[in-house]
Amino acid sequence: MYLKPIITFVACLNLIQVFAQEQIWTKQSKISEAIAFEKQINPNSKFSTRNIYLSKDYYPLFDKYQVTLPVVVERSETKMLPVSAEYFYTPADSTLRLVSYDWEKEKYGNLFDKQKLWAAENKQFKSYNNEYERIRDIAISQLGRPDTTDSAAVEIPYGDSKYLSRKTIWDTEDMHAELFMIFQAITHRIRLTIYWKK
Repeated sequence: MYLKPIITFVACLNLIQVFAQEQIWTKQSKISEAIAFEKQINPNSKFSTRNIYLSKDYYPLFDKYQVTLPVVVERSETKMLPVSAEYFYTPADSTLRLVSYDWEKEKYGNLFDKQKLWAAENKQFKSYNNEYERIRDIAISQLGRPDTTDSAAVEIPYGDSKYLSRKTIWDTEDMHAELFMIFQAITHRIRLTIYWKK
């Protein structure tokens, strides 16, 4: 008699936890606010700093805003892929300049562990494509209508091989965001980057 409401309650809590893991930080702020946001989502997330360096190709404002090594947050696994966030900020004023969210298995794992995954992941294009569309819907709900988006994956030549890619872009006076998927023999990733222009 009481079991059904309890099961329903537990299922709702699990669903809330999954949706919480999918939240993205979309406003320029102090790094302390972004960290507080992450701790609110899941106080048990793993926080660290990693030697991740940026290029102008990845972050066009690199020369204007010299950022420090990012605060890295490894969130719990969601539907299919674990989520990690990298928060880059300028050390002089602690202002958040760029955030990158990656949905990727073993992102910070060693190469040996990743190699074990590749054969299985190479058969999962449909799942990654569905995940991309789900994440794009979440991003649209938080960032608004994109400036450009695709309707299907595109095959991109890469050396002697090819890879599949998808891309959605938001660009305003204050912010630039890009969601993309790369699906290749040794890379299976969905990434959302947001940087603020001022």
